[in-house]
Amino acid sequence: MTNLYFGDMLPPPRDDQTKQEHVLVGTASPVQLEVRPVEHHLTPEHTMCIGTFHEEQVIGRCAIPEESVEDFLEMDLFDEPVALALNVRLGGPGVEGSLLALVPMEQTEEAEETSDEPWRASVPGAAFDSGSEREKDDAASNQLVGIFLGEIVRFDCDRKNPDSLLREAADMLAGVIRGQVGSVVDRVIEDLTT
Repeated sequence: MTNLYFGDMLPPPRDDQTKQEHVLVGTASPVQLEVRPVEHHLTPEHTMCIGTFHEEQVIGRCAIPEESVEDFLEMDLFDEPVALALNVRLGGPGVEGSLLALVPMEQTEEAEETSDEPWRASVPGAAFDSGSEREKDDAASNQLVGIFLGEIVRFDCDRKNPDSLLREAADMLAGVIRGQVGSVVDRVIEDLTT
């Protein structure tokens, strides 16, 4: 039985202090994702719902301002497989998590020319400084940025690891990758009718 549900399509507010305890889990290897606009009745006005799919199963939904959708899709962020992360916290009806795709951050290089400083190579420590700068540049080019894909909810009554938020988060992420995600609205309606 599916016990993960899509929460709101918008990330939680940063100033929400009710969710202090949280953990972050991620995939050990990248997964291939596809993102595309989808219809959803809860999409806020002036936004478009973007669905994230893994192996043709929807694993995330989020709302993006209409004027930003074309630019977002043209960035081709998901052409290559990406790592997934789930930032899980206690709150709401149980455990909530923000699903993120970790994509390489494109660096914009500033034109810093040192060719008009021919004396620099003769300064003691210059070789160390240039090597250190190259290491910093390599590290910066390997940075990842988290792209919000959607909110995931697991109700308290469905928790598999109530004593370990870390294990719960890992199980939730595994469920997301397997495509075991339903709609929280459908779950609430189901609970009300039974």
